[in-house]
Amino acid sequence: MVFKEVSRVEISELIRRWQATKDSNRQLSRATGLSRSTVQKYIHAALACGLQRDGPPPTEKQLTALVRIGVAGPRQVTKPIDEILAPRAERIQRWIQKERLCLTRVQELLKKDNCLISYTSLRRFVAKRGWSFSHGATVRMADTPPGEVAEMDFGRLGLIWDPVSGRRRLAWALLIVLLYSRHCFLWPLFRQQLVDIIEGLEQTWAFFQGMPRYLVLDNFPAAVAGPDPLHPRLTLGFLEYAQKLGFFPDTTRVRHPQDKPHVENSVRFVRERFFKGGEFTDLADLRAQGRHWCLEVAGQRVHGTTRRLPLVVFRDEEQAALLPYSGEPYEVADWHNAIVHQDHHIAYGYAIYSVPDSLCPPGTNVEVRADTKLVRIYHRGALVKVHPRKPRGGRSTDPADYPKALTPYTTRAPDHLRHQAAQLSPAIGAFADRLLGGPLPWAVLRQGHKLLRMAERYTPGRLNAACEKALAVDLIDVRRVEHILKEALEEESLPATSTLPPPPGRFARPGNVFAIRNSQQVTTMVAK
Repeated sequence: MVFKEVSRVEISELIRRWQATKDSNRQLSRATGLSRSTVQKYIHAALACGLQRDGPPPTEKQLTALVRIGVAGPRQVTKPIDEILAPRAERIQRWIQKERLCLTRVQELLKKDNCLISYTSLRRFVAKRGWSFSHGATVRMADTPPGEVAEMDFGRLGLIWDPVSGRRRLAWALLIVLLYSRHCFLWPLFRQQLVDIIEGLEQTWAFFQGMPRYLVLDNFPAAVAGPDPLHPRLTLGFLEYAQKLGFFPDTTRVRHPQDKPHVENSVRFVRERFFKGGEFTDLADLRAQGRHWCLEVAGQRVHGTTRRLPLVVFRDEEQAALLPYSGEPYEVADWHNAIVHQDHHIAYGYAIYSVPDSLCPPGTNVEVRADTKLVRIYHRGALVKVHPRKPRGGRSTDPADYPKALTPYTTRAPDHLRHQAAQLSPAIGAFADRLLGGPLPWAVLRQGHKLLRMAERYTPGRLNAACEKALAVDLIDVRRVEHILKEALEEESLPATSTLPPPPGRFARPGNVFAIRNSQQVTTMVAK
């Protein structure tokens, strides 16, 4: 670079025009032939020397001081960039290619090592050696109105201590970025289940004090059941949550990070500028520090694209445009597909629940919606059964859900068998009461089942007649009743009973023979 020394006469002419006219630096540059940076340099020096634009001309001492500014002197020779960074090349390559740090983070690490170098020089050094990541061609997305769209993504943070499990676990970052202001919220978590994600979204809306109209989602299984590029299918649980709050979810394509570019780079920014090098005791401490970081660091930085402070833009322009958030806690409902088994029950959450056979016979596919209190079962959009939520290993059975033919065998209750028998006929009910009314009804429970089966086999009318015949002779035996039906004896009349005394026998004696008159007769009889 050639150095041009400004003469005394040129400096004097510049100061004269500066004091005599109201020309700008650009006009003074055109009039004197000096560059605008040179004109600005001498004007600042003149003000430092005490000269005023509307004051007297410079003295000899002041003019000499201005001339000395442009005198060429010995230049400080610095080392080339390659010589400075060559001893650290191996570390820089490891940071970029293995640890996948961004150049901004590499510049910060070099600064800690007393290596002060500009970002442009570092980028040129890395690009010359081919260490930078190759990026495909991208198209700049159009700006969205305030409060219109937010993007959501997950990213790996690292291992932290979990006091619940007593070991270190992998922490994930749930990150939400508002597209207009670039303001973000970070919610670390261990799992990506629907309950954990909705908890993070509830914390996000409380942090923003509102919600966007559209939320661009990543294809995580808790929200996206079918990641189709044209017709994605959301899970019923997440779709129900979106309907409840009033925002519209929009899913991205699989392995297409350009569909959510604003949050994609922010995940890496969070990992490298927040998590790496930090100290966190547990998940609660990580969440508290993440909230503070979003407000004090990420929200107060000058964004690389907008060149504005995200938190300031959010408070001034975007917060008022968000959808209102009530703050009411949302009870997460889990939707699950189930099949009705041969025992007329479905399995959900390691518990079983009965389903009406008349609406959903075995083999029917149903939908289950479960919350903390109730389990609702739907078939083709219609509600067919509601049960109280049971713990693991529990069972909720309604006897009315069984087929009528199987209800007595499944319930195994003596009172229910007596009720079923009474509905068939009075005689059958009376026979069942005598059979099951004893102190040990469970001992004859199988006979009660057989009694009801005989009504199906021989018709209730014949069984009623057989029970009347058995009751008349006090014959409470199901096997004997079955014998009556097999031999068709229920229609035969019983033999008539006579009121006359029976005829005397051949060796019959009168009753007075056996009478004992007094103790003297007893003694005489014993002596004889």
